[in-house]
Amino acid sequence: MSLLPHDLARLLEGAQQGPHYSVRAALALADGQPSPRIAALVAALTGSKRALWQGIAQVTGSTPPPDDAGLIRLAEWEVQAVRALTPEQLSLRLNGRAVGELLLEHVREVLWTAGQIAAQTNRVRMA
Repeated sequence: MSLLPHDLARLLEGAQQGPHYSVRAALALADGQPSPRIAALVAALTGSKRALWQGIAQVTGSTPPPDDAGLIRLAEWEVQAVRALTPEQLSLRLNGRAVGELLLEHVREVLWTAGQIAAQTNRVRMA
Protein backbone atom coordinates (compact mmCIF):
# COMPACT_ATOMS: atom_id res chain seq x y z
CA MET A 1 0.00 0.00 0.00
CA SER A 2 1.45 3.32 -1.06
CA LEU A 3 0.24 6.49 0.65
CA LEU A 4 0.42 9.99 -0.76
CA PRO A 5 2.09 12.84 1.14
CA HIS A 6 -1.22 14.40 2.23
CA ASP A 7 -2.39 11.00 3.56
CA LEU A 8 0.76 10.60 5.65
CA ALA A 9 0.50 14.20 6.85
CA ARG A 10 -3.09 13.63 7.95
CA LEU A 11 -2.12 10.46 9.83
CA LEU A 12 0.79 12.20 11.55
CA GLU A 13 -1.32 15.21 12.46
CA GLY A 14 -3.98 13.00 14.00
CA ALA A 15 -1.44 10.93 15.94
CA GLN A 16 0.21 14.04 17.31
CA GLN A 17 -2.55 16.61 17.68
CA GLY A 18 -5.85 14.74 17.54
CA PRO A 19 -8.47 15.25 20.26
CA HIS A 20 -8.26 11.58 21.36
CA TYR A 21 -5.50 8.95 21.41
CA SER A 22 -2.78 11.40 20.40
CA VAL A 23 0.40 12.69 22.01
CA ARG A 24 -1.32 16.01 22.73
CA ALA A 25 -4.30 14.29 24.35
CA ALA A 26 -2.03 12.03 26.42
CA LEU A 27 0.09 14.95 27.61
CA ALA A 28 -3.09 16.79 28.61
CA LEU A 29 -3.82 13.92 31.01
CA ALA A 30 -0.61 14.58 32.91
CA ASP A 31 -1.51 16.66 35.93
CA GLY A 32 1.21 19.01 37.15
CA GLN A 33 4.87 18.14 36.72
CA PRO A 34 5.23 15.17 34.35
CA SER A 35 6.90 12.07 35.72
CA PRO A 36 10.49 11.27 34.69
CA ARG A 37 9.11 8.43 32.54
CA ILE A 38 6.88 10.82 30.60
CA ALA A 39 9.79 13.22 30.17
CA ALA A 40 11.90 10.33 28.86
CA LEU A 41 9.18 9.30 26.41
CA VAL A 42 8.88 12.87 25.12
CA ALA A 43 12.66 13.18 24.76
CA ALA A 44 12.91 9.83 22.94
CA LEU A 45 10.13 10.76 20.50
CA THR A 46 11.69 14.16 19.87
CA GLY A 47 15.06 12.53 19.18
CA SER A 48 13.48 9.94 16.92
CA LYS A 49 11.73 12.64 14.88
CA ARG A 50 14.90 14.66 14.57
CA ALA A 51 16.99 11.65 13.45
CA LEU A 52 14.35 10.49 10.96
CA TRP A 53 14.05 13.93 9.40
CA GLN A 54 17.80 14.47 9.20
CA GLY A 55 17.93 11.32 7.07
CA ILE A 56 14.90 12.25 5.00
CA ALA A 57 16.38 15.70 4.33
CA GLN A 58 19.64 14.15 3.11
CA VAL A 59 17.89 11.72 0.78
CA THR A 60 15.20 14.04 -0.58
CA GLY A 61 17.03 17.37 -0.54
CA SER A 62 14.28 18.82 1.66
CA THR A 63 14.77 21.14 4.63
CA PRO A 64 16.08 19.51 7.82
CA PRO A 65 14.15 19.98 11.07
CA PRO A 66 14.74 23.14 13.10
CA ASP A 67 17.49 22.60 15.68
CA ASP A 68 15.73 24.48 18.46
CA ALA A 69 12.28 22.89 18.17
CA GLY A 70 10.78 20.90 21.03
CA LEU A 71 8.30 18.08 20.50
CA ILE A 72 5.20 20.18 19.81
CA ARG A 73 6.84 22.59 17.38
CA LEU A 74 8.76 19.75 15.73
CA ALA A 75 5.50 17.82 15.26
CA GLU A 76 3.86 20.83 13.62
CA TRP A 77 6.89 21.33 11.37
CA GLU A 78 6.86 17.64 10.49
CA VAL A 79 3.27 17.69 9.21
CA GLN A 80 4.11 20.56 6.87
CA ALA A 81 7.33 18.83 5.78
CA VAL A 82 5.44 15.66 4.85
CA ARG A 83 2.92 17.69 2.85
CA ALA A 84 5.78 19.27 0.91
CA LEU A 85 7.21 15.91 -0.17
CA THR A 86 6.36 14.47 -3.56
CA PRO A 87 5.25 10.89 -4.21
CA GLU A 88 8.61 10.36 -5.91
CA GLN A 89 10.45 11.49 -2.76
CA LEU A 90 8.39 9.05 -0.69
CA SER A 91 9.72 6.22 -2.84
CA LEU A 92 13.38 7.19 -2.31
CA ARG A 93 15.39 4.83 -0.11
CA LEU A 94 16.83 5.63 3.30
CA ASN A 95 18.75 2.80 4.95
CA GLY A 96 17.25 0.38 2.45
CA ARG A 97 13.62 1.38 3.06
CA ALA A 98 11.30 3.75 1.24
CA VAL A 99 10.80 7.13 2.90
CA GLY A 100 7.02 6.58 2.83
CA GLU A 101 7.39 3.27 4.71
CA LEU A 102 9.59 4.95 7.31
CA LEU A 103 7.03 7.72 7.80
CA LEU A 104 4.18 5.23 8.21
CA GLU A 105 6.26 3.36 10.78
CA HIS A 106 6.88 6.69 12.49
CA VAL A 107 3.11 7.27 12.75
CA ARG A 108 2.92 3.96 14.60
CA GLU A 109 5.74 5.05 16.91
CA VAL A 110 3.93 8.32 17.67
CA LEU A 111 0.73 6.44 18.55
CA TRP A 112 2.63 3.91 20.67
CA THR A 113 4.31 6.75 22.53
CA ALA A 114 0.96 8.46 23.09
CA GLY A 115 -0.33 5.24 24.63
CA GLN A 116 2.72 4.94 26.86
CA ILE A 117 2.34 8.54 28.03
CA ALA A 118 -1.36 7.99 28.75
CA ALA A 119 -0.55 4.83 30.71
CA GLN A 120 1.96 6.73 32.83
CA THR A 121 -0.55 9.45 33.67
CA ASN A 122 -2.91 6.91 35.19
CA ARG A 123 -0.34 5.54 37.63
CA VAL A 124 -0.39 6.64 41.22
CA ARG A 125 2.98 8.09 42.13
CA MET A 126 4.48 7.11 45.46
CA ALA A 127 6.93 9.34 47.32
